[in-house]
Amino acid sequence: MELKDIRAIIDLMKKNDLAVFKLEKEGFKIELEAHRPAPSFVSVLPGHQAVTAAPTAGYPAAAQSAPAAVEPKADYKEIVSPMVGTFYRAPSPDSAPYVNEGQDVAEETVVCIIEAMKVMNEIKAEVKGVITEALVENGAAVQYGQPLFRVK
Repeated sequence: MELKDIRAIIDLMKKNDLAVFKLEKEGFKIELEAHRPAPSFVSVLPGHQAVTAAPTAGYPAAAQSAPAAVEPKADYKEIVSPMVGTFYRAPSPDSAPYVNEGQDVAEETVVCIIEAMKVMNEIKAEVKGVITEALVENGAAVQYGQPLFRVK
């Protein structure tokens, strides 16, 4: 696949407002992922080399929106985002948050909502413990695997 082909795919992703594009064919694999509001495009080539392309014109640099990760302590567990989207602590703006710091949670406790492609996805704790810290502000964009809460 040539650079012009990859650029054409990126243009199609922009025109059709696609967040993810994956193609695997005969030992070749490419994955493109646009993060809103600051997309980055990643390509994985044969030989397991990751190549990161610079953001395309019209998009701000990805480093501007990525908050610095805080090192978790060994005695904490983290509830992480299973997807890219917008984080909401409550089911509606005038409702109380699903969980607060100091609250006990079980595996099935809903802790937040992540909106992805206009779909509201309830996120469960999947761990048992006490919420010690909320790591994301309400309404903030989150990435796949980003820590949302700390649980002790």
